[in-house]
Amino acid sequence: MSDFTVVGLGPGDPELITLKGYKKLIDSDIIFYPGTSLKIAEKIIGNYNIDKGRLYPLNFPIGSENIDHIFRDYALLIKKYLNDNRNVVYAVEGEPLLYSTFIDIMKYVDFDFNVIPGISSINGLSAQLKIILSTKNETLLVIPAINDYDYMKEKILSADNIALLKITRAKEIIKRIINELNIKNYYIMSYVSMDEQKIYYNIDDIKDYMTVMVIKRYI
Repeated sequence: MSDFTVVGLGPGDPELITLKGYKKLIDSDIIFYPGTSLKIAEKIIGNYNIDKGRLYPLNFPIGSENIDHIFRDYALLIKKYLNDNRNVVYAVEGEPLLYSTFIDIMKYVDFDFNVIPGISSINGLSAQLKIILSTKNETLLVIPAINDYDYMKEKILSADNIALLKITRAKEIIKRIINELNIKNYYIMSYVSMDEQKIYYNIDDIKDYMTVMVIKRYI
């Protein structure tokens, strides 16, 4: 009997996949994954000695007017393989239900599926730098950076700890806010857990798209 499972691959280090997720990849008939220019999912999967004939990248063109149509087509493609009695996996870097490409496909999925969670880049940064993300006395907000000063300032003021994703697109606004609020405790890391990983101590130095930032307003 066929089944469809979404597997979180983790932030980049191939050893940071769950054992359950790894077993699902090995046992699957076909593995879809996001075929982005950064090729993070492809690099992770490449460490598992999986026959390349089972791998199928799904591309997500930026700025396409037909992007929803593409998501729908991918859901139909997955369904086609399920109808052919295949065990199908969609493997995505990080955590499948936290800002992943699967969320867009999920809107058009009209069949049963399972999710095997993964470690997010936020958790990866927290573990490596030994940063407490939240306790009973500290709230945590996770948001993508947006190039809107009023919105970002409101959000940063609304929580004790803030995890910001893709911060390069709002670097100057974030810098302005942390200076205005006199925030001294923030942590920045790009390509978390990968060979290219880099820790930034100055927000001006950030260049990489795959960068996450954790702000702790109170320490």
